[in-house]
Amino acid sequence: MPKLPYDLATLTQCQIQNDPDLQLIAQTKNVEVARLENLEASADYQRDRRWTTWLNPNPIGIIQNLFGGGDRQRAELQIRTTEAQADASRLNLVEADIRTEMRKQAIADQIQASLDQLADLEAELMAEQKRLQLFEIYFQRGQGSPAEYLNFQNRLTQLTAEKEKLTATINDICNNTDLRQ
Repeated sequence: MPKLPYDLATLTQCQIQNDPDLQLIAQTKNVEVARLENLEASADYQRDRRWTTWLNPNPIGIIQNLFGGGDRQRAELQIRTTEAQADASRLNLVEADIRTEMRKQAIADQIQASLDQLADLEAELMAEQKRLQLFEIYFQRGQGSPAEYLNFQNRLTQLTAEKEKLTATINDICNNTDLRQ
């Protein structure tokens, strides 16, 4: 396998830094963090202010607060609603973390597959070169046809081109090139 200027970890890190999906997930997560902070602050404020529901000059309002159905119950319902929204926001953050890790793993797997493919191409290219050398010996002795010789040459050219293209793609990862094309 040809010597690449980067190892798997470096290639993966470069791809992760340049991945638009991960950038979008991070932006979404930042918005969700801000939303969660606002919801938590709102719930705290509502809890701190719920005692004011007892400051009611109307005796019916005080009785409603004592037996349910008044301003106190509405305030408690609003606090619970806000807490439920905060819980949903926390779940969204966990989901974003999971999506981030899954995407990072997919990137690492994709790069590993490209490196494996490059190693396979290198091995296949070496095998084809050896076959061509053997065929040249037979061809010099009058065995084989020019068409077979051209087939070997074409196959070598094709494998070399594939290898060079894949090597360039892998090398370009750390130069802001996306593997997904």
